[in-house]
Amino acid sequence: MESPLNDIQGKVLVAATGKGGAGKTTSVACLAAYWQAAGKSVALLDLDANQTLTRWHGKGDILSHMTLKSELDEHAVIPTIDKLAAEHDITLVDCAGFNNQTMIFAVGCADLVLIPVMTDEANVFEAGRMCKIVESTAYLTKRDIDVRTLLCRVKRAIVATHARSELQALGAKPLKGQLNDRVLFQEATFYGSAPTALEPSSAAARDVESLAREVEAILWDASHGAVSVQPGLDPR
Repeated sequence: MESPLNDIQGKVLVAATGKGGAGKTTSVACLAAYWQAAGKSVALLDLDANQTLTRWHGKGDILSHMTLKSELDEHAVIPTIDKLAAEHDITLVDCAGFNNQTMIFAVGCADLVLIPVMTDEANVFEAGRMCKIVESTAYLTKRDIDVRTLLCRVKRAIVATHARSELQALGAKPLKGQLNDRVLFQEATFYGSAPTALEPSSAAARDVESLAREVEAILWDASHGAVSVQPGLDPR
């Protein structure tokens, strides 16, 4: 039997956190829309039983132009990611808002795990836990898996600054970019779209562009801060 992931050509980004409502689907949709418009071939994989990304995809806007697979069978996750990544430049995976085996399998395939974090203590704490899960999964799979946190739905700069410092203290590597709490992000959900498609000159679109460019620099630079797997590493 062939080993999965041997023939992957494209990159795999997995949005995952054990905290529901943190902004996973919004982050995936916004990045996917940006890269699609930039000329990349983009695939979406919905692993959430709520099927939010699948509903957005069906609304007929920019997301509907991308390949989408919905998969709730945990044993089909790795082969599905393998196939999508072999056929697309970038595959974005939207996990459920809780920790399960499906999420672990997806994380094990990732080039980058993106952990959305709202600016409160519970989200920051959960982000630290999620980083440990990625570390353990990297050890288990003997793969380098990069992981970053992304501040989402930011309302106040001073609170975001504090949350960012807490994430740094946890070793959770927050991105410089963030998704601020803007009405256009909510509006885009009703159309299956993203700020870069609805209002390209908007502040929300600039948030997305800044984030996408930062993530690009990580995804297409293999040496950029991945969780390294070393002999004798203790993942605890």
